[in-house]
Amino acid sequence: MFARTIILCLSLFSAPCVFTTSHGDEVPSETEMIAALTSDATPTAEKAITCKRLAVFGSSQCVETVAALLPDPELNSWARITLEAIDDPVADAALLDALSATEDLARVGVIQSLGVKRVKEAVGPLTKQLASEDVLIAQAAALSLGKIASDNTSGDNTTNDNAISALEASLSDSRMSVRSAAAEGLIRAAEHAMEVADSPSEAAQRLYDLVRQSDLPPPRIVEATRGAILSRGVDGIDLLMESLQSENKRIRYIALTAARELDGDGVTDALLAARPRVPKSQAALFVIALGDRNDAAMLDAMLETIRTPAQSDNDIDIQTAAIGVVSKIGNAASLDTLLIAAVSENAVIASAGQAALATFGDEAVDSEIRSRARHASGKELAALIEAIGARRISAIDVLVDAVDDSSPLVQTTAISALANVATLDEIPLLIELAFKNKSATSPAIKENAKQSLRAAAVRMSDSPQCVKQLEDAMQRVAPESQLAIIETFAAMGGPGALSAIEKAAMGDNLKLQDAATRLLGNWMTVDAADVLMKIAQQPNHPYRIRAVRGYLRIIRQFRMRTKDRNAMVAAALPIADRDEEKRLILDAANRYPNVAMLRIAVGLSESESLKSEAQATALKIAQELDRTPAVEQLLAKMDLREVDIEIIRATYGSSSENVDVTARLQKLSGKLPIILLDNPNYNSTFGGDPAPGSKKQLRIEYRIDGKPGNVTFNENAAIVFPLPQ
Repeated sequence: MFARTIILCLSLFSAPCVFTTSHGDEVPSETEMIAALTSDATPTAEKAITCKRLAVFGSSQCVETVAALLPDPELNSWARITLEAIDDPVADAALLDALSATEDLARVGVIQSLGVKRVKEAVGPLTKQLASEDVLIAQAAALSLGKIASDNTSGDNTTNDNAISALEASLSDSRMSVRSAAAEGLIRAAEHAMEVADSPSEAAQRLYDLVRQSDLPPPRIVEATRGAILSRGVDGIDLLMESLQSENKRIRYIALTAARELDGDGVTDALLAARPRVPKSQAALFVIALGDRNDAAMLDAMLETIRTPAQSDNDIDIQTAAIGVVSKIGNAASLDTLLIAAVSENAVIASAGQAALATFGDEAVDSEIRSRARHASGKELAALIEAIGARRISAIDVLVDAVDDSSPLVQTTAISALANVATLDEIPLLIELAFKNKSATSPAIKENAKQSLRAAAVRMSDSPQCVKQLEDAMQRVAPESQLAIIETFAAMGGPGALSAIEKAAMGDNLKLQDAATRLLGNWMTVDAADVLMKIAQQPNHPYRIRAVRGYLRIIRQFRMRTKDRNAMVAAALPIADRDEEKRLILDAANRYPNVAMLRIAVGLSESESLKSEAQATALKIAQELDRTPAVEQLLAKMDLREVDIEIIRATYGSSSENVDVTARLQKLSGKLPIILLDNPNYNSTFGGDPAPGSKKQLRIEYRIDGKPGNVTFNENAAIVFPLPQ
């Protein structure tokens, strides 16, 4: 019976408030919706919803009723939604009439709607609104005039011209915000003029220049500068060069943007011809901008830039930028020049050249690199080999030969490249280089070979032959090399590698046991659980506890079927000897609540040292479950009784920095000697960390059935109250 009381308490404690709403009801007729809008009995919220419905189902029939709502500040925006959606001159006229019937923000909204609908008849009235003392109204009028001026659907150029004239006049307004809005409207009109023009637009140029030369906020000047350059086509390059010399950083940046966008006959040649005019500080950025055009016509100029010896840091920046361009548009004929860069004495240029070799061109470049590498030597061969590895070119013979090259640079580069292109046939070579005791083999070469072997093995993780070759190698290499091979198995993953690590973990070499169990504890697939269980069941295994915790990690963190997780938790109980591991089992039960997990928590509550935590976990799980006889029977097994609990005072934090959480805990307390938090993290529950970096405790002064008590909990501990004596 008491278990039912617990269930009831938990249900009342945790049940959310549920609100219902109707779906699928028939939409009222337009007549009914009009009636709802005109009725004083209809709540404002319902009128708003009705306007939304009329935006979909309304016609000119509802316009008069909806327009009557425009002066209402609460319904203005809802009414405008409807009128904007109704494509009928009646709706346009209603909005025009509302200009005189509204004020303040309601009028601003009406003006915006006239702009949205591009109402040509609004040009005159909106022009008058430009002079309004209300800045918001004047700004809205300017923006709407810009939208109307950018509309050409009616073919009425006179109306557009009138709107533009009104905006031009507003550029002399004393208010900066109004001038800015007028400029924005003119820029919109200029953009439209460019869209409809087949060639550079003089009309757009005039508007952009007018804005550019006016007293306006910087963003408008920047926007107009871009437009002024683009609207001129190839003739805009002079203005682009002028803008690159501006003291205003934003103007310089927008000029570089325009260099990327500028279009028209002869633009590419003109941009290249203008390079000597670019300020030195902008020269590299200008080359990058040219590269973003992805125009193959620039290739010869970029190659020439790369071949020209750099005399200064600025020249190095320009060359690096040109190399980046070639990496995008280069072809096989670019290889010689990029090789010159890749072997440069300057580290910056060499790095850029090597990066370009790794990415430029197509399969024709791959063939050329393979062919060149067979006859190259020294730094050039090293550069080509690095490209072979980066591009994953099939040139195993070149790499194998290069491993024995007299140049350490070539050797190292070839071994690194094998990481990306080696096949099963090259695994023995990498094993020999990495682990064989050759006095002539430097430690750097060996370490490089180990890294390449690991990378190559990871690419072949599903290959039993690769695993076997590594296992065979373990039998003949030094102990420290065996550890490296174990690490390689872990990087590979897969059933074969897992089996190999199991053998090491179950063997008699302590160092291999240490490495193997450590790696199993971080294994990324569920199949490691079986291996960890085998180790955990060995009572004398030196790393048995590590295996238990690794097994529990898989239970707690990996996705799996519920029945499989339940079975794994049950199997973990016999191997979890210590309270530390049993707490991890409770954590798993809390994360994945079901009846089986509740049974586990109730069972662990019989342990005196875990009683409080297990009871808290069991109750938390019960909150998540349906009320069933099985749940009631399990809860009845716990030593809990209903009490009258009173929170007198509670603080959370360190000894010097803490916060009062009395009210929060009073709200959460119920009829059980336990408080279940929505979030087990104290900082989240109590509104933040009161003492970052310090040890924190929750201190509670309370009464149970009239008897006083005090208790202190460490941060994030389960809150279960001892019964006062």
